[in-house]
Amino acid sequence: MPAKSKSQKSKHSAEQPSEPSPRASRPVVPPGYRFPTSPNGLLDWSWARERLTNSQNYVIVTVRPDGRPHAMGMHGLWFEDAYYFGTDTASRKAKNLEENPHCVLINENFHELVIVEGTAEVIDWESVPEGVAEASNTKYGWPMKPRKGGSLYRLKPSVVFAFPLDQIATAVTRWKFE
Repeated sequence: MPAKSKSQKSKHSAEQPSEPSPRASRPVVPPGYRFPTSPNGLLDWSWARERLTNSQNYVIVTVRPDGRPHAMGMHGLWFEDAYYFGTDTASRKAKNLEENPHCVLINENFHELVIVEGTAEVIDWESVPEGVAEASNTKYGWPMKPRKGGSLYRLKPSVVFAFPLDQIATAVTRWKFE
């Protein structure tokens, strides 16, 4: 499936979460990186939300029980400031998340890079917000629904980073969720 252009908006990109927006600041990096330190130019949370919502493909990074990282491309939905995805319970990522729920999610556009650090938890289908199945059907052509041998996860962010290549000298931003 082709990726959406920057001008195309997801039907749900304007979805507003029920909780307040996270707190924006600068990433903490060594001075040699020369990233700005003033709050001038920080991106609004809506910038990251739009890119996470409109990505067609994502990479999720989990940790194997022996400590080695595991990365996998996947589909999913950024909806109401959380990421929803399904996977087979026998998959490597499901096994990893069972042992260690901490993970990283990366959007598909490295020129407008968004990195989400958070915790994924298995949720039951009754906990899925209204509109997720429809959003999945609109985005991918199939509704998100229960599957035999599968689990549904919600990744709740703790910190999100934005590294927009065209604005790297002014707009790198970190958002912390409370």
